[in-house]
Amino acid sequence: MEIPAYQPFYLKSITDLRAEIARLGLGIPLDDDFTRLAQPLGIGRRTISNRFCAQPIAGGDATPDGAPGILTRRRYLRYAQGGFGLIWVEQTAAISPQKPGQLCLNEGTLATFRSLVEELRASAAAPLTLIIQLASTRIEAILRAATLSAEAGFDGVDLQAPREALPELLAGVRKGAPDLLLATRLCIYEAVRGGFGVSPANYRKADPAEPIRFVQRLRENGLALLNVTSASPRLRGPELGLKPRLDSENPDEHPLMALERRLWLARCLREANPDLPLVGSGFSWLRQFVPEVATGALRDGLIDFAGLGRGALAYPSAPSEIFTRGRMEAGAACMLCFACSQLHEDGKTVGCVLRDPTVYGPVYRQVRRFDPDQLLAGAVRCHLCEAAPCSAASATKTDIAAFIHAYRNGDESRAYEIIRASDPLPELTAQLSPAWIEREGACIETTLTGRPVPILDLQYAISWRARDRGETGVRLPPETSGKNIAIVGAGPAGIAAAIRLLELGHAVDLYEQTDRLGGIPARVIFPHRTPDPQPEIDAIFQPALAAARLRLHFGVTLGANLRLEDLHAQHDAVLVATGLWQERSLGKAPGVTAALAFIESPNPAVPDRVAVLAGGDCAMDAARVAQNRGAKEIFVIFGGPRSAMHWHMPESWFATPGVQTMMNWQPLGYETDQEGRLSGVRLRHAELHLETVLPVGLVIEAIELQVEDGVRAALAADNGRVYTAGALINGGASVNRCVAEGLAAAAVIHQNLCS
Repeated sequence: MEIPAYQPFYLKSITDLRAEIARLGLGIPLDDDFTRLAQPLGIGRRTISNRFCAQPIAGGDATPDGAPGILTRRRYLRYAQGGFGLIWVEQTAAISPQKPGQLCLNEGTLATFRSLVEELRASAAAPLTLIIQLASTRIEAILRAATLSAEAGFDGVDLQAPREALPELLAGVRKGAPDLLLATRLCIYEAVRGGFGVSPANYRKADPAEPIRFVQRLRENGLALLNVTSASPRLRGPELGLKPRLDSENPDEHPLMALERRLWLARCLREANPDLPLVGSGFSWLRQFVPEVATGALRDGLIDFAGLGRGALAYPSAPSEIFTRGRMEAGAACMLCFACSQLHEDGKTVGCVLRDPTVYGPVYRQVRRFDPDQLLAGAVRCHLCEAAPCSAASATKTDIAAFIHAYRNGDESRAYEIIRASDPLPELTAQLSPAWIEREGACIETTLTGRPVPILDLQYAISWRARDRGETGVRLPPETSGKNIAIVGAGPAGIAAAIRLLELGHAVDLYEQTDRLGGIPARVIFPHRTPDPQPEIDAIFQPALAAARLRLHFGVTLGANLRLEDLHAQHDAVLVATGLWQERSLGKAPGVTAALAFIESPNPAVPDRVAVLAGGDCAMDAARVAQNRGAKEIFVIFGGPRSAMHWHMPESWFATPGVQTMMNWQPLGYETDQEGRLSGVRLRHAELHLETVLPVGLVIEAIELQVEDGVRAALAADNGRVYTAGALINGGASVNRCVAEGLAAAAVIHQNLCS
């Protein structure tokens, strides 16, 4: 029999749905008595208030330490306010963080999780049951995290671990945290040859015998709630039976056939375990007809709860509207565009792009920027100017027209070689260059159409693809010069200088006070607004490290455990490119902190009202960290007009709730309470000459970065024998300019050594 292929949603009425189910010969039940969905269900000592479950979908929006971020809270608050009786919190790493953006429950994040639980219960439209999904390959980590889940106020835990470990794990959690509701979300048909729940004779068919036996083992060890899911097989193409269809792909079969399989598998489990409550899934394709099918499945005893994943992201108020209005709105339901899956695959924050466009539209468009068709369309608009103003505006004087021409001709390797000839850190500079000033701001398309050629996006994509092909390693000459140069500071200027000097045949010792390379982009800006620069740096330096022409020294600080006189004695030249790390301060008091220290703190305490004294990019990153940490009001204070403030985030950020901008207000000093703690910041308006005190609980100073005292003293005592580059001489200009100055310093050093 030929299997009907995938069909986009095309049903106009419930009558159409009934007719399509009959045409396909499927056994999908329908019912319009929605009161069943509002009925509570008792599980042990708990009562779940209705039959809707918000399924776990990773949002990728946790704070760097794994605590729920501002978008995490927003997402689950919408579920709670929208009437879901059961909320299944997304996969959360147990104790140890696993990847950026993922939630992680440990002693450090416990208070934030407890706060989230309290906030959800206080705002819920119906009494809530909260399950948290805990994941780890280490049983002891899950056991500890389960105990913390109970302390945070969760009703139950979903244990995600290697399948063979689940029975023992359930028994351990039941013993260690007996009040928790024990649950798991289990795929009972993996849709690949030899997979779990797959017929040995035909991978396209499910065989529930093994899953039934496994679930019975879980029941014996305390399982009280099962969330059932299954994959879809590949029925066409070269990968038949090798891997299932991804969540971001349309199935090879009609969606109603996939839904029927899920309901049939649930029926098989129900018949074998009649007293085990089941959460069903796979309803999102139905759009506004979810309640009819969910009610039918409840009536026939196939499931106990209707789980919505994408459907909940798109339509968080669906349960409340079904209960109060008796229907779902077609224009609010999930359209199965898979944009949320694309965001997840690209490691971005996840939400419904179409139904929540203000929040997630910009994120999705950012991802789409690097699609090949988008990049090529942008490259085609380049005029290939002979005296290109974009190149003239580039601090590194990159031959932009030449690399775009090579890209348009399909020669990406040549395009990369043109870029790296003048810019040895092209991924980093593409991400952090102020486009409106450098390169794109000078593009003639900006004048002609208002839409510049996406020069930086093209550079970034060409460069990361070259790295993936293994083409970005530093080019070492066969013979060395016999000269050795010390570079102090492993930020953009120092790294650029090291690359160029290595290419010229010299050996380099690179000294860095922290434990990683990259300077401010690595320590402060990542992970708040750029990818990690470490992969690019590692790939570039790998040949030099392997050839022992580059040596890295971490944990050394100029003016402390590193002396210039020692470097002069051991090296032929010394370049200092330490950057600016000391914040200018208006005064010291508990509650006043430097922006760099605040950003790098693993778990900075944040009160409700925070003032950010702005002057540069650190202010922007500090404001974002404070917002993610739960500050309810953020006052961005700047002594000049908005046009003079260095700020890369979109203007829309200033319109977000709780953000207040105070331009032309000059901070004068601080007010303290009787115990000496900060109580407010004194301000004077630059034009009106009015003075006031703004009450705040935290001030983050990001006014101006200065040379550290130890570095200044070391340079003053050196009598000008060292070379300098980067922020030390430009006062904190763009990354592009720091790279250019690092290259210029390398050229001068080489010339002096070889003359």
